[in-house]
Parts: sequence; structure tokens; C-alpha cells
Amino acid sequence: MDPIATLRAAHEAFSRHDLPGIIRDMRRDVVVYGHAAGQRLPSADAFAQFMNMYFTMSSDIAIVDAEYFAHGNKVVAQFRAVGTQDGPFLGFPASDRPFTLDVAEIWTFDDEGYAIEGHNYADTLGLLIQLGHVPAPALA
Repeated sequence: MDPIATLRAAHEAFSRHDLPGIIRDMRRDVVVYGHAAGQRLPSADAFAQFMNMYFTMSSDIAIVDAEYFAHGNKVVAQFRAVGTQDGPFLGFPASDRPFTLDVAEIWTFDDEGYAIEGHNYADTLGLLIQLGHVPAPALA
């Protein structure tokens, strides 16, 4: 399997809101770290639940402008998730505002081509500012 093609397929599944497609090429015991919130998701099912939070937040969320770089069994991806917040997110009500979430990921794959570890770095603070849920920091 080509790790870039595998990750691209997972991102395409995300844009279709296809949870089984997102985790199809992950080992069941994959560990994914959500660094923005200090989370450790210990399985593919836990990661799917985490992804569902974004589908609840935005009925039109999609990944755009993705770039992929591979070295050995690791793939780095940089992309934007765009949509409109028409549902709740992290306890905040729908704002009906459009958003752009900047994301970087690093995934490690085993010899069979399955994801075994992921690191997600999303600008959640920037997202919450765009949605009007937290104020922008004051400039010095």
C-alpha cells in the first residue's frame, strides 16, 4: 500500500462524512494524539467518535488544499478543513459562521499499510475565535 494514497483516501472519506471509510485502513488499536486538546485516543473507534464531533459541528465540513509528504513509513499532511458551524462544538452553540481550520498531521504506517499512530495538530483556538466563541487576544 502507498501510505500517501491511504491517507488521502481517509481524508476523502472525511469530506464525505464517511466514518467507516476514515478508519478503514487503521489498525483497531491505532493510537491517535489530538495535540490541541492534549487527547490520546486509544483505538480506531475512539478516533471515529472524535471525528464525529466535527460532523456534528458542521454539516458541510470538508478537507481542502491537502499536501502530503512521505518518508519511509511516515506521512505528513497539511490541509484546511472548511465549513460552516451549524451545530454545537465543544459545548458552544452553533454560530452559523463559516470557518477555516488549519491542520497538520503525522501518521505512521505498519508494513501492511495500516495506520498505527497519528498526531493531529489543529488550530482549535483560531477556530473558536473565528466562530465568535472566544475573543481574539489583544495585540501588544
